[in-house]
Formats: sequence, C-alpha cells, structure tokens
Amino acid sequence: MIAAIENAVLDLLRAASDDNRLGYRFATLETYPDEWDAYLKIKRQLRCPGAWCVFLGIVSMEFSDDGVTYGLARFATVLAAENLRNEEATRHGGGGQPGSYQLGLDAIGLLAGNDLDLDIGHIVPRRLALVGRTEETRKQHLSIIAFEWESRVPIAELIADGELADFETFHANWDVPPFGGIGPDLPDDEPADATDTVTLEGATP
Repeated sequence: MIAAIENAVLDLLRAASDDNRLGYRFATLETYPDEWDAYLKIKRQLRCPGAWCVFLGIVSMEFSDDGVTYGLARFATVLAAENLRNEEATRHGGGGQPGSYQLGLDAIGLLAGNDLDLDIGHIVPRRLALVGRTEETRKQHLSIIAFEWESRVPIAELIADGELADFETFHANWDVPPFGGIGPDLPDDEPADATDTVTLEGATP
C-alpha cells in the first residue's frame, strides 16, 4: 500500500502536468532518493520542475470495530524549482519558470482531500516548509520545498485466519565462504554447506 500511495501521487502530478492544469510541466517525477546530495551529484543538473514522494512513517495506529488495523501514515511530497537568475527567483519564480512556493501550493491544491483512488482516507495537509539549502542545491540554483501530509490507511493483516501459528521449529542453512576468495560468489545454487534444525521439546518435528 505504501508503494502504491507514492506511485499514485506521482501519477496525479504527472496527469496534472500533462493536461496543462498547472501551466508548467514536471520534468522529473520520482520517489525520494536515499541520499539527496549524492543524488544531485549523480544527476549533475537536475531537470526542473521536479517532484518526489516519500513515506515518512506511521504516527499512530488504531484497531477498528470492523476488525481492521488502521495507521495514520505520513508522507512528504518534495518539490524543486530552478532559476538561474538568483536565489529569490528560485522561490518566487520568473522568466516563465515556477518558483518553489508555487510548486508547494499547487501540490496542496491537487492532493488535499484526495484519496488517490485508493482504499485510504482523504489526504490531510500538515505542513509546508522550505528545505534548507546545501552546497549542492546552491550550485544547481535550486529551491526545494516539502509538503507533508497524512492519510488513514489500512494495514494488511499479518495473521493468517486470525491466529498466529505456534513457533515450534527453526531451520537454517549456511553457505561457508570459499577459502581465499576462490570459488563462486555466495549465495550459489549448490546445496547448503551446513544445516541445522531446532525443535521445541514435545513438538512434532
């Protein structure tokens, strides 16, 4: 569900971009990278406007009367604007390019109250804030803004048929690395070099 929500947000922004509802087109739409500055260095010159979606966590949970556990999930939609004029223009826009303020407000307008056609609660806006500039964002003339929002989402049940199976047996296989690094990389398709099975006393093996 979490991955589906991230992808649905990007699809929504893409659709709004493609049908010219925004007056500009997104040049980059991706899930959020693990290391932002490292990502920018790889990209070298980011194609803007850009948007990324990232799951921030589940801030609370509840068990409902219908037997389903729900989580209040928090996400961020991160948006980047570029403008070669000056730092102010990256925020305010100019020369036909939207600034980060406009990108953030447009994201709120598209996402607030939306359920993304998924089995989730309507999106509730929580926070809009500029992301602090780094050496790499200054170098690429970027202004980045993050829109944080929440939605109530069902959490898939991990218990089969309503009951946990008894944990009575544990089995493990080991592959022993070749001496001196000579041999196939592990894991390989060969039988395990060592195995072990532990069964609780009185349990049926």
